[in-house]
Amino acid sequence: MTDAGPWAKLTRADDGTLTAILPLLDHCLDVGAALEGVLPVWLHSLEVAAGRPLTPQDMARLIVLAALHDLGKANHGFQARIDPAVKQIVGHTGPVAALLRHAGFRQSIAGKALLEVITSWGAADLFAAVMAHHGRPLAEFHRSAGREKEDVWKRHIGHWEAIRGHDPKFDVVHLIEALRARWPLAWQVGPPLPDAPRFAALFAGLVTLADWLGSDTRRFPVDGPHGMARDALRRTQAGAAAAARGFTPLATPPATFETIFGNPPYAFQADAAAPDLGPVALIEAETGSGKTEAALWRWLEMRRRGEVDGLFFALPTRSAAVQLHARVNDAVKTLWGADAPPAVLAVPGYLRAGDAHGQALPGYAVRWDRGEPGGAEDARWAAERANRFLAARVAVGTIDQALLSVLPVKHAFFRASVLARSLLVVDEVHASDAYMTGLLERLLDQHVAVGGRALLLSATLGAAARGRLLRTPPASLAEAEALPYPALSGTGRAPRAALSGGARQKQVAIETAGLIADPDAVATRAVAAARDGAAVLVVRNSVAGAIAVAQAVATRAPDLAFRVEDVPTLHHGRFAATDRQRLDKAVETAFGKARHAGGCVLVGTQTLEQSLDIDADFLITDLAPMDVLLQRIGRLHRHGRKDRGAFAQARVLVLRPEDRDLTPLLEPGRGGRHGLGDVYPNVLHLEATLRLIEARPDIAIPRDNRLLVERALHPDALKPIAQAGGAAWINHASRLEGGVLADGQRADGVALDLSKPFFELVFPDDMAEVMTRLGARDLLLDLDSPLASPFGGVVARVTLPGWMAARAAPGMSAERLDDRRFRFGERVYVYDQWGLRPED
Repeated sequence: MTDAGPWAKLTRADDGTLTAILPLLDHCLDVGAALEGVLPVWLHSLEVAAGRPLTPQDMARLIVLAALHDLGKANHGFQARIDPAVKQIVGHTGPVAALLRHAGFRQSIAGKALLEVITSWGAADLFAAVMAHHGRPLAEFHRSAGREKEDVWKRHIGHWEAIRGHDPKFDVVHLIEALRARWPLAWQVGPPLPDAPRFAALFAGLVTLADWLGSDTRRFPVDGPHGMARDALRRTQAGAAAAARGFTPLATPPATFETIFGNPPYAFQADAAAPDLGPVALIEAETGSGKTEAALWRWLEMRRRGEVDGLFFALPTRSAAVQLHARVNDAVKTLWGADAPPAVLAVPGYLRAGDAHGQALPGYAVRWDRGEPGGAEDARWAAERANRFLAARVAVGTIDQALLSVLPVKHAFFRASVLARSLLVVDEVHASDAYMTGLLERLLDQHVAVGGRALLLSATLGAAARGRLLRTPPASLAEAEALPYPALSGTGRAPRAALSGGARQKQVAIETAGLIADPDAVATRAVAAARDGAAVLVVRNSVAGAIAVAQAVATRAPDLAFRVEDVPTLHHGRFAATDRQRLDKAVETAFGKARHAGGCVLVGTQTLEQSLDIDADFLITDLAPMDVLLQRIGRLHRHGRKDRGAFAQARVLVLRPEDRDLTPLLEPGRGGRHGLGDVYPNVLHLEATLRLIEARPDIAIPRDNRLLVERALHPDALKPIAQAGGAAWINHASRLEGGVLADGQRADGVALDLSKPFFELVFPDDMAEVMTRLGARDLLLDLDSPLASPFGGVVARVTLPGWMAARAAPGMSAERLDDRRFRFGERVYVYDQWGLRPED
C-alpha cells in the first residue's frame, strides 16, 4: 500500500532500493486501453464465437472485465511484497475467489460491486477467463471450488480482512468506480454478454495479450505520469502499441500473382484462391508444383475479401520452416514494400523477424542486428519468445507451435486466440501418425469454430485422412483411386481436378536392394553415382544410420562429401541453431535450384524430405511408408535442368533388409532396426509399399501418386496382405488397429475441449509425456562455457531433445568438459561435425 493506493508494479535499483511505483489503478486502465486498441482485429472472431454481433456495450464490458484482471493485487499479502524482506509470495489471481465465495465478503461493498458486474452482465465464465490471464485456468474458479472439503479459495480469506484500519476491499471498490467513470456504457442496462464457452476461451487469450501490451514499461512507464495526467499517454500508447505490433487493420495492396512471384499462375494456383472451398481447404499436388505460392495467393485473396488477417505457415520440421521463411518474407516485402509486416521465423532459438536477426541477452532481452537494444522495434516483439510466435501477423514455423494451442499447457488460450485471425496453412499433411492427426483435427475444429480459416497442403494424403480432416464420408479403395490428382477440395467438398506445375510428368526408376544394414555398401553406391556427376541425396530413417553413412562417405571420398566450411558433415535435427543456419544455407547452395553441376553426396534424415527446395539427381533412401517415400522422391528433379548426364531420368535406390522377408519385424522387440518397426511401426504399410515398388519399378509423378498412396495405405488394400500373411500378420494388423484407435482416443482425451464452460477446464500438472511426443519439450541449454563449433566460431546454446533429457531435473545446468563435450545431469554429450549425441 502506498500514498497513491495499492501498487501494481515496482522498479528497483541494483542495490534493491525502490525507485518507482506504478499504482494499481493506472495499470488496470492501461490494460483496458490496450484491449480497446486490439479488439477491432479480433471482432469477427469474437462474434463468430459468440454466435451474435457484439454491441458497443458488449465491447465496453469486455474492456472493463480485462481492466479488472489485476484487482486481486489490492490484497494485503500482495501489497506486502513491496518490502523485499517479505519471503511469503502471495499472488493476485486466486485470492479474488475469496471475495466471491466468502459469505461475509460477498455482502461487503466490494463483494456486491463485483458481483453486480458478474451477475448483471452474465459474466461468470468470462470473469474466470480473466483470472486465467497468466496462462492457465485457476482451481479457485473451477466449478467444484465451492464444494470441496478443503476449498482452495479459503486460504486467501485473511488477505482481504481489515488490518490496522486498512480494508483492501475498499481499494477494490475504488477501482471499480474508476472503471465505471471511464467506461460508463458498460454499466447501462442491457442484455448480458454472450455465454458461449468458446467466446470465453477466446477472450481469455485476448486478456493475456492486453496485459502483455499494457505491461510494456517502455510505453507505459512505471515512473509516471500517474493518475489523470497519464490518460493522454495511455490513449496514445495503447493505439501505437497495437499498430506497431500488427494488431490493427492492414490493407492489402493491389497486385497480380505475376507481380509477387515473378511468373503467371498455374491454373490450380489461381483456382486455389476460390471462395467456395469452405473453411478448411486442401491442395493435393506433387512436390515442387507450386503449392507454397498457391497458399500465399489464397491468403492474399482471402485478405482482400476480409475473411482473414494474419498468416501462420506451419511446417513439419525446423529446417523446412527456416528455408520457407525467406520465401514468405520476400513475397510480403514485394507486396507491401517498406511497410511490409516482418515475417517472423517461429522456431525457438533463431530470433528472426523479416531480414533482422536477434541476439539473446540476459533477462529475456533481445538485441537486434540493427542495433536496437532490448528489441525496441515493436514489430519484432512476437519473434522474441516462443509463446508469442502466433501473435505475429505473418509467421513461418513448425506445426507444434500451432498444436500447443489445443493442449492444456500454459498460454494455450493466448496461442489459440491470436491464431484465430489468421489463415493457418499446414504443409506436408499425411496420415502416418494417428496421434498427430487427432490433434490436427482438434486444432482445425477449434480454429474454425472461432472464425479461423485453414489450408492443408499435401502431396500424399490418403482417402481416410482426407475424410477425417475435411469431414467427408470415407471412400472405398476403388473410389479413392478414382479421385482426381492433383486436386482441390475443402470441408464437405469432393476433390476437383486441378492442373498443376505445367502438367509435367516426372519419370522415376526405382530399384530395391538389401543394403539397409550396410552403411559401407550404401556409401559405395552413393560415391559411385557422385563420381558420375550426380547430386546424390541419402535419406535415412534414423540419425545413427545417417551418421554411419556420412562418415563412410567422408572416408571414401572426402572431395564428394557434403561440407560446411570445408568440413564433411550431414543434415539432421540435432545441430545447434547457429550451425543449423549454416547447414541449411549450405544445403541450399549445394542442392538448390541454382546448384552447380558436379557430384556431391548429401546424407541426412527426415529433415531433408519435407518442404525443402532440394534438387537431386539420385536418391538413396531407407524403406518407408509410401506417403513418406513419395515425399523423399519429391526431392528428385525438382527443377528443369539439362546437365544431369547419366541421371537424365530420376533414379531411386530403396534400401530394405538383406532378407526380403519383413515378418521378423512383427515379433515383439524385433522392431526398431533402421527405423523399421519403431519410427514407422506399421509393417503392413512397409510391406505394401515394398510390393508396389517391386511390381512397378518405373513410375510417373503426378500420374501415379493417387494410386500408389491408396494401394499402400488404404485399409481395403492392407487387409488382403494381412490375411495372406498368416497369424503373425493378422495379429499385427489387429494390434495396429487397436493402436491407431488408442492414439486417436489419446489425442482426443488430452486435447483441450473449448466447447466446455471455462470454469470446467483443468490443466494437468504434468504434461511432460505429451510435450515430449510433440517435440515441444526440447530443452534449450545455455552452456556455462561455449563449445567450439565444428564449422568455426562457438556454440553457446544447444537444443537437447526431450527424450534424450528424460532424466533432467529443474535447475540442472550444462557443464562444458572440453571443446566437444558437456555434461548435463548424469550423461555426457558430444557435439561435433556429426551433431549432438550421447557419448558412448
